[in-house]
Amino acid sequence: MDNYILTKSNSLAKQIENPKEKYLKLNTEELLDTIKKSAYSVQHNDLDILLEIVLDSYNEKKFEIDILHQTIEERIKLQLELSHASQKRFEQQAKMAAMGEMMDAVAHQWKQPLNALSMMTDILVDDFHNKLVDEAYINELSNDTRTQIDHMVNTLAEFRNFFHQKNTQEYFSIRECLTSILILVNDEFIQNDINVHIQSEKEVLIYGIENEFKHLILNIINNAKDAFNERVINKRDIYIDFSKDDKVIMLTIRDTAGGIPSNVINHLFKPNVTTKKEGKGTGIGLYMSTQIVEKLGGKLSVVNVDNGAKFSLRIPL
Repeated sequence: MDNYILTKSNSLAKQIENPKEKYLKLNTEELLDTIKKSAYSVQHNDLDILLEIVLDSYNEKKFEIDILHQTIEERIKLQLELSHASQKRFEQQAKMAAMGEMMDAVAHQWKQPLNALSMMTDILVDDFHNKLVDEAYINELSNDTRTQIDHMVNTLAEFRNFFHQKNTQEYFSIRECLTSILILVNDEFIQNDINVHIQSEKEVLIYGIENEFKHLILNIINNAKDAFNERVINKRDIYIDFSKDDKVIMLTIRDTAGGIPSNVINHLFKPNVTTKKEGKGTGIGLYMSTQIVEKLGGKLSVVNVDNGAKFSLRIPL
């Protein structure tokens, strides 16, 4: 009876001491060691309290991890939104830069036929006063006028097609694509004494968005044009070659414009990197070209070769 009373008294004293407060001060290693001792003890003293502390700690840590996970997800979402907005901004800048260049090209293309039409009008007036106008004369003048107007209409049609928002992928001809581009830049390149040579005789079809591919080619040859104009170079040639085998479509564009500076060439496809003088370039064109190539599943690279730079496009099949 006395032993029972003593045991009961010890139990009550232990409850008054509130051992949970003592256990809460233990670090993780000490807590686990105490649990082991209690578990191996015959009486399992305070095991329930210890396990409760571990469970509370687990729930607390789990809550902290959940909050951290949610915070990380929100940060990732924000970064993706910022990246998407930045990409859209780059695309818009590239589009505006390309539009400016194309408007300049169209102006060059229209300058010659407009001058020709103006001259033909003046000549017609003089020949009328000199009584040299007859039906054959009018027919010849009409044909010459139509030729100049057709040239202007074709140029305008190519310009409109170039900026037509068509996002459907389809097969298109590389040769026809290059021909369309050269129609737009022909007069400007002639004025700058630049000769473009398409070396491949074979027809190659590629699957993608044709107007994006035109942007890609135009960015590269316009960069070559600017490089020619920034340097005193007499031989101004651009060579375009393309081919296809069972595994890959290859297209190369090589110029004789003197090459790309060594401190720039490894960073050339990054945004805002340009070889042009301050105020002359945005550094967006080639960056957007790499984005277009990635859509095609390919890779765009550049190396310096004799007297110029060589861009290579590889698209696996």
